[in-house]
Amino acid sequence: MVDLQLFTPLIRYSEPEEGEPQTIHPNKEQLSRRHAIIPDQPSENQETSSQGCCSSDNVIIVPHVQISPNESHLFNRAISSGGGLLADSNKITSIDLQRATIASQAFYAEASEPQKNRSPWILKRLYEWSGRAKRREIIKHVQAALETSKDHEIEDDELEKLLPVSFEEMFMGDETTTIPSSKHKYLQAVWELFHTELVFLYRQLFVLRDVYKEPLKRCQVEGCLLLVEPDLLFGNLDQLCRISRTFCQSFLSLLSTVDKENWDCTQLVVDLFERFSKGPSTISAYQAYCINYKATMEYLGSIRQKEERFTEFERICLADERCFRLQLEDLLIAPLQRITRLPILLREIHKRSEEEESKGKVEKVIDTMTESLRSIDDSVQWLHNFERLQQLQTQVVWPNISDLEPKSYVPDFLRVALSRQFCENLLAHPRRKLIHEGPLELVENGRTVDMYAFLFNDMFVLTKTKKCASKLKVKGVPIGKSEHYIVQRQPVPLDSCVFCDADSNDQATPMSLKFAFVIIHLTRYYQVVGIYTLQAADKADKELWIEKFQESIENYESIQLKDMLKCTPLFSSLSLRRCSSSRLMSKSESNSPQLPKEKEKEKEEKKECCSSSTCNNQAPP
Repeated sequence: MVDLQLFTPLIRYSEPEEGEPQTIHPNKEQLSRRHAIIPDQPSENQETSSQGCCSSDNVIIVPHVQISPNESHLFNRAISSGGGLLADSNKITSIDLQRATIASQAFYAEASEPQKNRSPWILKRLYEWSGRAKRREIIKHVQAALETSKDHEIEDDELEKLLPVSFEEMFMGDETTTIPSSKHKYLQAVWELFHTELVFLYRQLFVLRDVYKEPLKRCQVEGCLLLVEPDLLFGNLDQLCRISRTFCQSFLSLLSTVDKENWDCTQLVVDLFERFSKGPSTISAYQAYCINYKATMEYLGSIRQKEERFTEFERICLADERCFRLQLEDLLIAPLQRITRLPILLREIHKRSEEEESKGKVEKVIDTMTESLRSIDDSVQWLHNFERLQQLQTQVVWPNISDLEPKSYVPDFLRVALSRQFCENLLAHPRRKLIHEGPLELVENGRTVDMYAFLFNDMFVLTKTKKCASKLKVKGVPIGKSEHYIVQRQPVPLDSCVFCDADSNDQATPMSLKFAFVIIHLTRYYQVVGIYTLQAADKADKELWIEKFQESIENYESIQLKDMLKCTPLFSSLSLRRCSSSRLMSKSESNSPQLPKEKEKEKEEKKECCSSSTCNNQAPP
């Protein structure tokens, strides 16, 4: 029998310092050993020796690895990570050494492989994990905000209880009187006026406030959705809630004044709308909301593109039972639909009224509401028109005098002032309206040229379209090409032009004109300075242009721009030179009695120009 103690590797243990775990440092001879002798039968000496090293059932094969002095700590890490730190040198089992050996093999196998770059799918998974974490966070905040989103300062439970009440229960109350059958439709029309307002208040305004606006504010307090502006998205929603609630309460307070014998509610309707229209903020509140509605929808679309978590916020809010599956767009347009429906409900009451006196009173209320709606519509149209004019002001290019008249001589002192046209910033005038626009064909030299025409309430402008690279970018990507309109002819004032039809199928003409009309430009002395023969795409387009031209000429409105023109660089430079020339004249002709008046007039003009709020080109002293 062979004694195993002769072949058992000796393992040296370094003395551990205080507070540090003990690690194993094998000798080089032990690492170079390749085989082990397995006895046939274990002896007593083997049993006793196995307590200090290993048993015959577990064979340890330590791999042959060349370890440099700088890499010895790596082997220690491998053994330490195999089965835990081997701190006690007297209690080392074969299982621990076997785990250490396997761990060392895996460690050096990994160390021998070349280091690879991180795979892109790992970054994608990390991005998905972060997205899921953000989604869970926003869900938690929104659900917590929806549970505590009721504002009890404006909430009125008594009004909410009237939602399922019919018109018979409301008008009869607890009394035993019955309503005549002839008054059923009339009272139902009056009840419809109140009931629709109540539904509008609780099913739309309060839902928009309690399910969307207030949870959004609470999420922003928690640090979520900070890029969203609630005031831009919801406007004066709180003000509309107060107005609608006051309307319902006023109806209930006036309901007690209804005569139960005649069941005439005319005075109720008159008093109700007097209160509704009395406050200066009632109609103006709806007017402000309607004006801002277009900007609100554009802002909502931009937020959905920029903020991904806002779409998750909308999804959670839409699942709330108070929404009745109404999306955010459906709730935002509700005030516009409500204010336009009021005259329809009033006309129904007027139709069901029997007495002429009652019809006359209700008709006055209808006229008042129609006038209010017309003012709101005019404000909305004016805003849209002004936004279009502001957009055109940045797109319309006015060529300078050198491009229009290459042969003209420009003095040196006017080259800077005449390098740009003074009218390029005057297009967006508050009183100017864009009546019609569209493509036309200009007939010149026996051929047609594509044009794009603009008809304003004071002039007609012909331009050519030119596509330029847009500087606007969305998420770092250019939007595309934007159109610019280069003015080709002098603008034609509507008070100095003649408009006539020009269709001709005569064989004598060199070319046939189809769907054509002619615009003749005259001066104030009736001199013809320009003639434009234009062709429309079809007969309907031509008739539309003719109709718009006739309407614009009849409703011509002169827009005075003298105050704005005084602030141009040309006016400032000419006024200075005129002042300097007058000073030279004053030295030679000091006895002239008219000079002081001219001086005072010039000083006043100069003072007005420099004191104007739109003047950005003040002349140097």
